[in-house]
Parts: sequence; C-alpha cells; structure tokens
Amino acid sequence: MPIRSGPKGSSRNNDSGLCGPSYFLQNLNTRSQINNINEQINYRVLARKYRPIDFKELIGQDTLVKTLQNSLSKGRLAHAFLLTGIRGVGKTTTARIIAKALNCIGEGNNTEPTFEICNKCSPCRSINKGNFLDVIEVDAASRTGVDGIREIIDAVMYSPNDGRYKVYIIDEVHMLSNAAFNALLKTLEEPPENVKFIFATTEIRKIPATIISRCQRFDLQRVNIEILTTHLEKICKLENIFFEQDAIHQICKASEGSVRDSLSLLDQAASLCNDNIKDEIVINMLGLNGYENNIKLIELCLLSDCSEALKVYDKILYNGIQPIQLINNLLEVCHYASKLNVIKVDNSLSESFQKTILNLSSYGLPKLVRLWQILIKGIEELRYAPSEYQAGSMIIIKLCYASSLPDPGELVKKISNTKSSDKQNINEFNSNNNNNNNNTDISNIEKKLIKNAADQIIEYENPKNFDAMLKTLLKNKEVLLHAQIVNNAHLVKYEEGFIEIRLKENTNTEIIKSLSLALEKLTNIKWIVKLSTQEGDKTVTEKKNIENNKIEDNIKLNTNVAEVFKHFPEAEITSIKNI
Repeated sequence: MPIRSGPKGSSRNNDSGLCGPSYFLQNLNTRSQINNINEQINYRVLARKYRPIDFKELIGQDTLVKTLQNSLSKGRLAHAFLLTGIRGVGKTTTARIIAKALNCIGEGNNTEPTFEICNKCSPCRSINKGNFLDVIEVDAASRTGVDGIREIIDAVMYSPNDGRYKVYIIDEVHMLSNAAFNALLKTLEEPPENVKFIFATTEIRKIPATIISRCQRFDLQRVNIEILTTHLEKICKLENIFFEQDAIHQICKASEGSVRDSLSLLDQAASLCNDNIKDEIVINMLGLNGYENNIKLIELCLLSDCSEALKVYDKILYNGIQPIQLINNLLEVCHYASKLNVIKVDNSLSESFQKTILNLSSYGLPKLVRLWQILIKGIEELRYAPSEYQAGSMIIIKLCYASSLPDPGELVKKISNTKSSDKQNINEFNSNNNNNNNNTDISNIEKKLIKNAADQIIEYENPKNFDAMLKTLLKNKEVLLHAQIVNNAHLVKYEEGFIEIRLKENTNTEIIKSLSLALEKLTNIKWIVKLSTQEGDKTVTEKKNIENNKIEDNIKLNTNVAEVFKHFPEAEITSIKNI
C-alpha cells in the first residue's frame, strides 16, 4: 500500500511523493519513529481527538452536568434519557459518558454508578474503543422501521454480559417511523432494572409526546462564543498551533455554537495556514472577505444612494456570491447594527468588527428595523422570482427608497407641532385684529392660507343634542350613516356620550355599532348607543313631512294659491322655498 507522506524533515527519492514501507524500514532506527509515522499517516481530526471522555470535559452544558452529578450521587437515575440540541454540541458524546458512568468499576471498588469516571477500567476502555458488548449504539437514520426496534425489545430481556447495565444509545431517534415508536412505548415505560435507554436527536418536534413523557429530557445548549474561544485556544496550545485572536473568534462565530464545527474549521485553518493561523486567511477561508462590501452596501442604502448601491450589488455578485446569500449577509449586518444601537457594546463581537458596524447604528433604529423587514420579505420574493438577480436588485432599490421616507412617529409629531403652531398663529392674528382694527389690511392670499391652516386643525366638539349630532355626521361626510339615522331612527333618549334609539322594522342593526364608532372618532370620547323597544319620537324624516304638510295647508289658504287650485284641481305643491 503506498504511503502519501513521510514525517517532518524526511526526504523523498521520487518526484511523485509516494514511497513504500521498505523505504521507512531502511531509514528508521527505532520503533518509536515508526509509531510516530503511523500517527501521522492515521491522523485523527481534532473533533475526534479532543472528544470529551468524562463529565468534567464537557463544555457549555453546566445544567446537564449538575443534574447528572446529583442523580448519580443520590442514586436517582432515570431509566431513559432524551438529549436534544443542534449538531455538534455533544449529544452522542454525552450518551457515551453516561454509559461509562453507569458501568465504571474504577479499581474494582465501585459497586454503583459513579460521576467520577476513571477511563482506566475494562468497561471504560471498551466503551471508549466502541466494543463494549453491553453498550449498543443504534443509528435510527439507517434503521427506521419497526423490525429494528423489535430486535431491541427481544434482546432487552437478557441480562448484561459484562457490565452493570445494558445501555441502548439510539442516535437520530426522530428518524424512526410511527410504528417503531409505538412498538417501543411499553418497553420504554417499564424496562428491566438493568436496562437504560439514551436517545439523541436534533429534531425534538418530530418525536411523539408519548416518547418524550417517558424520558428525562436534556436540552443541550449552543456553546457560548467566549467558552468556545477559550476551548479552541487551549487546543491550539496543545497542538503547537500559533494563532491570531481575531482568527479564532471568527472560527467560533462561524460555528454557531457547535463544538464539532469549530474544531473542524480549526483543523482546516491549521492545514491552510501551516499551523500559523492568520486572521486574513481565515476570513478568506470562511468566505467573509467581502464582508466590508456588505456593510458598504447597507450604508449606501441608508444614504438612499441607489446608483452606487446597485454598482456594489453587481460587484458582490460578480465575485460569486448568490443573491440569497447576499440578502442573508445583509440581514446579519442589519441585526448587528440594530443590536449595537440598543446595547452599545457586544462582547461576543470582535473590536474591529464593532468599530466597523458602529457607524451604521448611528442612522437610528427605525430605519434599521425598516430595512430588516424589507430584507425578510425579500427572501420570500427571491424564492418565487423568475430571476434571482432581478429580484435582488429590486430589493436593493426598495431599501434605498425606503430609507428616504420619514419615520412615522416623527412625521406624526411634526404634523402635530405644525398644527399647534398654526392654531397659535391664528389666535394671535385674531387677538391683534380685535385690538387694532386699523391694521387689518391683510391680503386675500394671507387670509386663504390662514383659513386652510385652520381647516386642518382637528377640533373635537361634542354635540349637545340630537340635531347637533346629525349636523356633525354631515359635516364629517358620514352621509350614508346620516341618511339611515334620519329615515329609520326613533330617538328615545339623548345625553352626551349616550344615545338610546328604536329602529324601524327590517332596519339593519349594524347602524348602532357604526354610529358609536363614528361618534367616538369625531368627538374623541366613548359613545354608548343603545337599541330600545320604547316608542320614542318620530323619525327626523317623519317630523319634516309633518312640518311640510302644515306649511302646504297654510299656503293653500292663500287667496292666490286657492284660485290656482280652483282652476287646476289636480295640481300639486312639489317644493317650498323660503324667499
């Protein structure tokens, strides 16, 4: 089998870089050198090499560790555990540690499960190697059916081979079918005393409530960026990897709280930088080299510089970034700018990044929130748009023009101040006009301006009677509601803020609600409109008809009019005008 690389400092005889085992046997003098070569050939990635082997090495899961420590010390162990959380936070690792705690015998003195795992006894070493007969790991993603669960149920009844407990670790348990979950219910509720179940999943919502209720649940948290940074720095020192502080911070930030992701990225960065991790190289590796363009693009949008913003948009896309990825990057920038606007300092961000982003926060939270809403809506538009490029450019245009719009709160305040100022000017004008009648030579334009300003001022007036209320409706263009009240409403009682009326038969009772809302809007006080069964007054239309009939009768008594009706008996009075 060809060997691809030799130890540091070794030479090669051929140009291809491949050499056989005989080459090493001829040039190595001791067995230790051969072992070192084997370690280099069979390199273990950092995520596996520094996998926690006991509770003390678990980072960022203090609640879980404390709970299990108390449970183990007092002998209050559940028969089933459910571990949930995002990828790479230690679900499977924790399951194996729990299995060791249940079976660790120490130096032969441990007769019960223990929190202090020795990692030296036979069960601990076997579990670490993955060949302990009584710890059975099942991958539910590859065995989703009920048949795999039936095998477990059948094997549960047998006693452990070598250990204290038989432990079943079922990873990605949410992948099991409904039939498999149902088959497991009875055994999970009442398992044998020497059997423990440990489930691990990233999709807790896909697990039936009947399974969750039978387990002791632990929600593994995302590891804090500060804790993760300290952890990676320790590993770098152990591996003799030199690093820049910002580089480690960027790796931890990109991992999103996942320890495994952070170690994989650290491994990649160490290989790329030849064990001397530089900030600039890590930024390029993570695809963040255009981050300053994202910040520049947001700033141009806030300045409403649409032409330059579209140029930067095209530049970013030319470098290979997809529109959906760009919008996500802009959302992240907008989030950090809004956050810094509120809390001023964020220790989870590097100082250089905070200084860069702090300028955006000065544009004000309302504008940043508005941009966030447009960007969130833009992601949905990108999914259904025929062209992502066109949809992305339209989002940038919307961002630019939305930034130029005034804040609604400031606009209302400004209008309110303007109206107050106009009202004060009108009062001053009237006062001066009364005091000095000789100085009233105001042009028609000035009078018109004053009248328009006065018309814009909202005057809340409470109608004192029913007729005044009807005039208020007409004045404010509530014509339809006015007509319905005039023709169909019999007034029973009227007070300021309270009206009691009876409606004609077959009249829509929604008039009651409409009248209450309209009056509340027009008078700025709450009105109660009550529907009554009492007779009440006649409607306004009926009253007007009675009054018109009386006027007609009086007119017909006039000599001239009577003479007309004498010669034209079929004539009618169609209208009456007061001259």
